[in-house]
Amino acid sequence: MLSFIKSKQACTGCGACQAVCPTECITLDIDEEGFWYPNAGSACIDCGRCEEVCPIVNRVPVDDTKQYCVAGRHNNTDVWLASTSGGAFSAICQAFENPAIAIFGAKHLDKSNVIHDFVTNINDIDCFRKSKYSQSNMSGNYCSIRRFLEEGRRVIFSGTPCQVAGVRNFLNKDYDNLLCIDLICHGVGSPGIFDKYINYLEGANDSEVVSFEFRSKRIVKGLLNQNITRTKFVDGRILENKNDIFYQAFIQALILRPSCGECIFAKTDRVGDLTIGDLNNMQAFLPESDKCVNYSTIIVNTEKGDTIMKKLNEYMDLYPVDLDAIAKYNSALISSTQMNQKRADLFVDLRHGYPINEVLEKYITEVS
Repeated sequence: MLSFIKSKQACTGCGACQAVCPTECITLDIDEEGFWYPNAGSACIDCGRCEEVCPIVNRVPVDDTKQYCVAGRHNNTDVWLASTSGGAFSAICQAFENPAIAIFGAKHLDKSNVIHDFVTNINDIDCFRKSKYSQSNMSGNYCSIRRFLEEGRRVIFSGTPCQVAGVRNFLNKDYDNLLCIDLICHGVGSPGIFDKYINYLEGANDSEVVSFEFRSKRIVKGLLNQNITRTKFVDGRILENKNDIFYQAFIQALILRPSCGECIFAKTDRVGDLTIGDLNNMQAFLPESDKCVNYSTIIVNTEKGDTIMKKLNEYMDLYPVDLDAIAKYNSALISSTQMNQKRADLFVDLRHGYPINEVLEKYITEVS
């Protein structure tokens, strides 16, 4: 790793260091757990720019605008169905829309690789909808963001808080035409483990995986089940699983990046103009709401975010909610995810070559 990174807990893998390097000598290399870490090659000139841009070393200043929070659901049912929660990301894009726009988000490059990318037409944002629980690769995005901003385009960047902080440090200035959305983040899953799991699914089902979707929405016995994975195979079969072992390993903090257990961004002081996430325990906030729907949490952190919020009621049904209550039911807003005590043993078993499915099944706690 780069000399200033003292431990794996001190690197989020945001890639800002690679993007800022004037000699392009920094590579992001995969470790034995399937996460990438930066290393400098012989062309390094010790300029220190990588350390300057690191969001762990240099914290992003936080806006002092008074925060407030709403729960929201998109008023277009098709958009809501295509979203993990209430469709907040789509509505924000609509509220910020401009003929000259670039929207950045995480998408599946293929069956097992998640990357950040951009679109320049709001009609193409479907690839950014839905949660992805494998860490996205940010390579190539930083310079594209800066280029679009300098061209005068409106730019939306949506990502984990550490990715948003990396973008802000890389740009090193605020732009009126930039809107940053950070996520209430549980952590990021191992890309290497996800790749192994997709390979396992292909072998077990004797067919190539075309796509894998986390948290597909289904109505089960009059209630919304929003934790079903959906795997589509090339032979046309679709496998739906309410207890997917990769998803459970992610939720149970068995395969998260080491830095997620010591996240410095898990606090109410946010790096994004807006923060979005699930509305947990919906009935506590909206007791009369339909149990077959779900909502997003949207937190306003800056004046720029407030300007967008004022336009959101055109696209969403919105309800004021208390920020402290949101934190009560969604602890990821204010504290790091506690790493599973079995995490190290899981990765030891994987290094020994045991099959991915057997290892995940061994360590996850069975759910009903």
